Amino acid sequence: MAELMTKTRIPGEAPQTANVLRVCFVCTGNTCRSPMAEAVTNASASDEPEKERDSVGGQTHTRRVTAKSRGLFASDGEPISANAVRALELAGIRPGEGTDYHSHTARTLRAEELNEFDWLIAMSDRHAMELLLRFPEAAPKIVCMPVPIADPWGGDLSCYRECLAAITEGVKQLLFTEESI
Repeated sequence: MAELMTKTRIPGEAPQTANVLRVCFVCTGNTCRSPMAEAVTNASASDEPEKERDSVGGQTHTRRVTAKSRGLFASDGEPISANAVRALELAGIRPGEGTDYHSHTARTLRAEELNEFDWLIAMSDRHAMELLLRFPEAAPKIVCMPVPIADPWGGDLSCYRECLAAITEGVKQLLFTEESI
């Protein structure tokens, strides 16, 4: 189990879309941590050149990253936290086309969506365990953030900004370094 919590790559099957790594960040309510991670990833992906990676047989291909987010106990339709939006704005995270975090609403992760994602990135070890319990068939896709991300819900803006800084560092480590993807 400890291996699941610390790995940064998924062994086994190649992504369903060879040149796009589709990730889904998963937290509790899908109003703070996971939508901030989604926004950071999509903004970073638009700033990063596509990465060339080796594939089976020594062939090279280019891979982009796209992100969405879901909650395990979300109140579907609830808006993103105002402090999450403010923290993203203050950090200069630009909303993407079709991924504008200002209009984000919470969604619960459902079994029928699992094939839409190559990685399910849990914001904490507890989220990873809940993902395993609910969706054991998705075990090869479940990854944890490098450091568990504390829930800022109910905190002030400085709490959200600290959370966003931890998310940004984790996203960078998981998805935008030479060792990732």
